[in-house]
Amino acid sequence: MRNFILILALLFFTACIGNKKPKTEPKKEEVPTESNVTLLEQPLYDNSLGSLTIEQIHLKNALDDYLAQLKSLNADNIISMTYPKLFVPINQDMFRDYLNTMLISSDLQINSFDATITKIGTIKPFSEGTFSQVNYNSTINISFINPELYNTQRKLLILDKILSNKYGRENIRVDSEARTITIKKKEKLLAIKDGSGEWKFLGDNQEYRRLYPRILPIDILNNIL
Repeated sequence: MRNFILILALLFFTACIGNKKPKTEPKKEEVPTESNVTLLEQPLYDNSLGSLTIEQIHLKNALDDYLAQLKSLNADNIISMTYPKLFVPINQDMFRDYLNTMLISSDLQINSFDATITKIGTIKPFSEGTFSQVNYNSTINISFINPELYNTQRKLLILDKILSNKYGRENIRVDSEARTITIKKKEKLLAIKDGSGEWKFLGDNQEYRRLYPRILPIDILNNIL
């Protein structure tokens, strides 16, 4: 049970995103020629998320790519898009091994990932660059392919109860006949860009926040909810 819950905890940071990216187009408003508002601050229209600035659209494109890497469980690409200071308290090779274990597991099969980005937060400056808080909703469906794993109705009911207590009854569905679990979850990430570099991502939840004081600059720590 302990190993299975650990695998699920890692899966909760994964999701898929469709290949089609929402079209964006400028608002049909004339920008004043004399203004202290830069072009990057001008709102643009995005079909799914409302008004976004150009920088927020760039961030959304990076997030699309990150979620696609999570869907494929491409360990090297996931690591390359993860905030690098996470690998100070967490061993990078162990992190890679966990991802690869999920990909080749003989116990579980990941049937589908679905995700909907629900928020691209305001992009704020900090001492080393810029950061933002982003949200998405995920749905994950997993099959037990090892016939010895949760092989009785009682064991599946216990698993259902454990997951429901942790994530909410409305977010868990255990199908005892198909031997599948469907998990819905609201996810949060920190997006961080150092200087002119690329956007990197970091889980924003209770477990990761225990590590924040060791890996995040103080001016990010003082400006996140």
